[in-house]
Amino acid sequence: MAPAHMKTSGARRPFPLLLALAFGCSSTGPTGPLGPDSLDGFCDGSLDGSCDGAGTLSWRVAAPCPVARFEAVGAVVAGELWVMGGFIASTLEVTRRVDIYDPRSDTWRAGPDLPGAQTHVAAVTVDGDILLIGGFDGAANAWTTTPSVWRWHATDANWTVGPALPTRRATVAAARIGSEVHIAGGLDVNGKTDFGNHLVWDLAGAETWTEAAPLAEPRNHGGGAASGGLFFAIAGRHDWDEASGDSSAVDAFDPATGRWTARAPLPLARSEIGAATSTLPDGRLLVVGGSIAGSKPTATVLIYEPTVDSWSPLSSLPERRKGAVAASLAGSIIVTTGSPTSTDPSATTFIGCCL
Repeated sequence: MAPAHMKTSGARRPFPLLLALAFGCSSTGPTGPLGPDSLDGFCDGSLDGSCDGAGTLSWRVAAPCPVARFEAVGAVVAGELWVMGGFIASTLEVTRRVDIYDPRSDTWRAGPDLPGAQTHVAAVTVDGDILLIGGFDGAANAWTTTPSVWRWHATDANWTVGPALPTRRATVAAARIGSEVHIAGGLDVNGKTDFGNHLVWDLAGAETWTEAAPLAEPRNHGGGAASGGLFFAIAGRHDWDEASGDSSAVDAFDPATGRWTARAPLPLARSEIGAATSTLPDGRLLVVGGSIAGSKPTATVLIYEPTVDSWSPLSSLPERRKGAVAASLAGSIIVTTGSPTSTDPSATTFIGCCL
């Protein structure tokens, strides 16, 4: 049976077009080092990556990140993309280095080194500042989870300490809704088991994190985003089962009711999308690449329309990526770093035009 590629709830409405984005068929799919891609269930077994109904993007290669890496942290500040930390070798060595990409000039410059954990950190932007939450400190053979929260202040370009999490954790889904920062899921203190805990920090004066309704399906290595006043926890992985532990679940938390509701799942389960999940200016959600069953990178680019609860594909990346940094900037999708193989870091930057 051909896998279903779209699910809707309520009345079905036409999927709104992106500005200057024609809907048609991608002529060829990415090959990359792992062979042809099939758009992960959207294309009914197609092996060349083509797919009727996919949104067409034109991909080009831009200036590479100065340091090849994967599982970095990403944030958009003042129209620029920050790439922070990450693994810089297949042996899982880490870096505290921060590099900042300016899409207007297609150039990179060095930013302030990370003050704490280097990988699996959650990043949230707040009025031009950056919040970094939890994560792993150290290389993979000796890392530890951390409860630390750091804030980079744009006014004086300094890192300061925020209220620590009640317990150490890593790979959480995170997003900001109004004055509140929400985090959910992730890996527990031991860095090995799922954690469904959901915490909220009110930036309007609260000095500590408070408990909220937990995720019904605890998981880690997923994405977090906010849209329409809701906090979305997107996909992820169960424990460290990279062979078959990926999840396709999508859950939305409503602060007004204090409840989670299940939304349309991703077409195919995936993880390692924490820095490759973002909210578009019109409220739709973007997921780029990720790790699929067997710990294989995928090149697919997915977009979610919250008002009709549906997922649709955009043109795939030229090469597969897991653990990449991606965001919508300057009317395009910018994707940088990540791994095309699973553990080999990449410095390549792709720009998809046009949104």
